[in-house]
Amino acid sequence: MSETPEGYTRGMGFIAPIAFTLANMVINVAASTLPAWAAATSYASGVPVIDGASRIIYRSLKDNNVGNVPALSGNTSAGAWQAIGVEERLRMFDASLGSYTERADMIEVQLKPGRVITDIALFGVRATSVQVLMIDANDGQVFDSGDVSMLRPSGNSHWGYFFNPIERDERLLISGLPAYTQATTIVRIKAAGAVARCGEIVAGRAVWLGNTYWRPSIGFDEFGEKKRDAWGGWMVTDGAYSDWMKLQVLVQGTQYERTRAQVVAFRKRPIVWIGARGVTALMTYGYLMGFEQVLVTHGISDCNLTINGLEITT
Repeated sequence: MSETPEGYTRGMGFIAPIAFTLANMVINVAASTLPAWAAATSYASGVPVIDGASRIIYRSLKDNNVGNVPALSGNTSAGAWQAIGVEERLRMFDASLGSYTERADMIEVQLKPGRVITDIALFGVRATSVQVLMIDANDGQVFDSGDVSMLRPSGNSHWGYFFNPIERDERLLISGLPAYTQATTIVRIKAAGAVARCGEIVAGRAVWLGNTYWRPSIGFDEFGEKKRDAWGGWMVTDGAYSDWMKLQVLVQGTQYERTRAQVVAFRKRPIVWIGARGVTALMTYGYLMGFEQVLVTHGISDCNLTINGLEITT
């Protein structure tokens, strides 16, 4: 849209994640040292193994566990093995916000998908800064975000600037990468002298739908249990939570069918939803739960979207 009406933000859209495995990425986090599953080995209850192909870690659920292939669903459902997630170096690509990849000082990952990447979203970050580079074999370095600080504003006062505790953002969107199909995209998550952490990296081509009306609703759902005992005291059972977001988006009146088709294609998988570029609070990784359009003949059409985020554990 050429102009943004008053009260509306520029740039509402989504990123459909590209799948990353060890075949199209390189990471500086060490591989798991767990032994691969062996058919002739008898495993005791609680012993972990790793599947050499998928890099998923399994835990034995019984003693004398022999010949049960962990990757077969029948063996996991029958009580022989329990899948407990991928190895640590791949956890920031596992479509989950409840697991993390960590490394001292810096995590560096080189993405080589053979496809266009225009935007990169990061979630669950603990770092001082993030840098994204793109290097093409022919044109050399074609993008450098510089060190993007994860420092969060410490208040709107002079006193707060100097004395409030240091806070850092855990989410970041880096946009504007040029549309190279064969370039290598390098992501560096930096925490010099500390442990760098990332819950999820989502990289792909962004699709922009329209402009969000500047009264979005954001919040979270809590899944921990809270109840009172017989004396009125609180008993709290820890649990995950998930963000949610409701947006009213304006799209060109002639684009409503195209908008619907773009959204419907991703109704069954989690993707990154961007309510407004530059506002991290309006970025959620999750599922579209509701979509409603108000159609007009000319001008603009309203789209109402409800997005429920993936579960987050702390």
